[in-house]
Parts: sequence; structure tokens; C-alpha cells
Amino acid sequence: MPASSAGAAPPSGTSAGVPLTGKARGDIVQAQERAGRGGAASAPRGKVIAELGFGFWRFLLARQYKTSLWPDLAGAFPHAPNRALATVENPVKQLHQFRNRIAHHEGIWHLRLEGRRDDLQTMLGFIAPAAATWVADASRIDDVLACRP
Repeated sequence: MPASSAGAAPPSGTSAGVPLTGKARGDIVQAQERAGRGGAASAPRGKVIAELGFGFWRFLLARQYKTSLWPDLAGAFPHAPNRALATVENPVKQLHQFRNRIAHHEGIWHLRLEGRRDDLQTMLGFIAPAAATWVADASRIDDVLACRP
């Protein structure tokens, strides 16, 4: 049985009590394999985390984890109003869909790109308001959007 199958042992370095889907566990195994390229017996945890894709993190915010993971994950968004899962999940879901459109070379010219900029700013604000302010002040996205046909 593959390591990513439901009911399989959790990937090394993870907790058996974490209710991750088989897909999520498989993503962790793949990240561990990518992080370990270079001959190390076990990759540093930070390197494994860096190898996890946006989709992995996006789906940790899925409603199926509302009572299991969300109470702990909510702490990663200390400035989110009401600390509700949907408050954080919705902009992340929009950004994930947007990123996938770009990754698959789909057109985005007809989309309301200001909305994705706002989603990004919102998420930064939930995590670190000072960083959100810095990005807003340093970003050229408004200038670029103003020049589009």
C-alpha cells in the first residue's frame, strides 16, 4: 500500500493524530523526497516545509479541518477579524484558483485583477499588518493595472 493511502502510517516527522487526507500525506512524502535530494539521511524540517506547494497549504484551510486543524492554524493569522475559517479560506481559495489559471497559461485579462490584489493584501494583513502596508506602498501593481488595455 503506498504511503499516501488512507490509513497508512504518517510520513516521518508528522503526527499520527493529525487528520490529514491521503493526498496531503502524499504531498508531505514528496516534499520529504525533494528536500532530501543531496544525500542527507533526513532533510531539515524547514526544507521539507519549503518544498510543500501552495495547494497543500490552501487545502489545510478547507472546511473539513474546521474542528481539527483550524483551532491551531488560526494562530497563524493573528489579525484576522473574528478568526473564522471562512474569513481566511475565501481569499486563499481565490488566490489559489488565480495562481492555477496562470500556471496553466489560461487568460487572465478579463478577470478583476484588483480583487486578487485585494485578496493578497488581505492575507498579508491577517498575518502581519506592517508587511501588508510595506507591500502596498512598494508595489507597482496599481500602476501596471492602470496601463492595461
